Amino acid sequence: MITGFGNLNPQNIIPPRVFKLAWPLMLGMMSQVILNISDAAMVGHLEPISARALAATGLGSMVFMVLAVTFEALGIGTQILVSRRWGEKSYEAAGKVLFNSLLLTAPIGLVLSGLAISQVLPFVGLLVRDDQVRHLVSVYVRIRFISLFFYLTMASFRGYFDGVGKTRIRMESMIIVVVLNIFLNYLLIYGKWIFPRLEVAGAALASTIAVVSGSAYILICAFRDTNLRYCRFFSPRHLCWDWMKRIVYFSFPRGVRMFLTFSAFLLLFKIVGMVKNDVVSLAASNVLLTILSFSFMPGVGIGIAGATLIGQSLGARKYAAARSYGWGSARFGMGFTGLVGLGFIVFAGPIISVFTDDPGVADLAYWPLIVLGLTQVFLGAGTVLSQCLDGAGDTHWVMRAELLIYWLFLIPAAYLATVVMGWGIVGGWAAFGVMTVVYSLTMALKFSTEKWMKIAA
Repeated sequence: MITGFGNLNPQNIIPPRVFKLAWPLMLGMMSQVILNISDAAMVGHLEPISARALAATGLGSMVFMVLAVTFEALGIGTQILVSRRWGEKSYEAAGKVLFNSLLLTAPIGLVLSGLAISQVLPFVGLLVRDDQVRHLVSVYVRIRFISLFFYLTMASFRGYFDGVGKTRIRMESMIIVVVLNIFLNYLLIYGKWIFPRLEVAGAALASTIAVVSGSAYILICAFRDTNLRYCRFFSPRHLCWDWMKRIVYFSFPRGVRMFLTFSAFLLLFKIVGMVKNDVVSLAASNVLLTILSFSFMPGVGIGIAGATLIGQSLGARKYAAARSYGWGSARFGMGFTGLVGLGFIVFAGPIISVFTDDPGVADLAYWPLIVLGLTQVFLGAGTVLSQCLDGAGDTHWVMRAELLIYWLFLIPAAYLATVVMGWGIVGGWAAFGVMTVVYSLTMALKFSTEKWMKIAA
């Protein structure tokens, strides 16, 4: 029985500590949304290639995120271990976790950034038939890959700062990234002032420069952090294979599921692109996914706050508090995403018009956005509770659940609705909406069992 959503004591609907930690993370994640929106909105008004530019940046961003979020999962393992050590008041051990996390993320990031020199990306041809879109995706991805070293290395620092409760640092770094990205987008996409008109390549270059700048800010914060200076975290004496194995143990399921989840989104793009006009359908799907991130990403921020408080509570053996923080975070997430979903329904047309002037793209995106708006409250609950289970260390169960839901439900349902039944893009995104309901109920049932409290970290 799911009892947590019914605990409606006015003082416990949203625990104050959840809100205190969550709002900087929400703003930080919202900044990421603004970054995505600025990319899509600016390339979506490039004439005469607006539909192809939208399709290319959408696919390119997805390809980038498949690798980025797969290895960024090492930051989740870092957060789990740091929050437990912080709850135990083992502050020096928290710094040691960060050092060993960096020994994992830095080499991986260096190798992936090295892929930027590759001139051949054969998998792109599997995603889209249009030659021009295929070329634009390849250009976009190669430029974005340059930033992977900085992105992944900073995942370790973000995991540490989130684990100790300094969530403002993530927010502040993302604000830097977004402001700089929007400014550079304007200059590099359209060729303003003394800069060349680079169009899709300009969007990729702007994002890369912005990510590097945000990473520099996080690094400055790390060297100014009192606890990290005290424990001298960047020291060979902190090398510990056991810490690295534990980071990988908790991170591996998250990485696998992120890889397969974003791969499922790529396949969803491929499925909706199998209709009559694949370029327009792909462009519309990019618009929808960008709009959806306005609800999803802040929900992730709420979930990270809940995960941090759960980890600290379990480290301090405060099990009732851990349970309360989880359900309180879920209620907060549902309230936020429910309001955003209502906005999707009421203002669907004006929202879509921000991203494109192409009437074909706008028409295709309209009804799927209405459907997505109806299911946002479920997206909030599922997103937050999965993050909370991660924070408790139950990453292996969440991995198995997500893989089953995405690959055995979403992909077959999307193909059936889009291709077999002929419902087109509406069918594909309706399948995603139904999937969010299933996902939410699954995560709520698991969290209500409270077995996650017994996982050692």
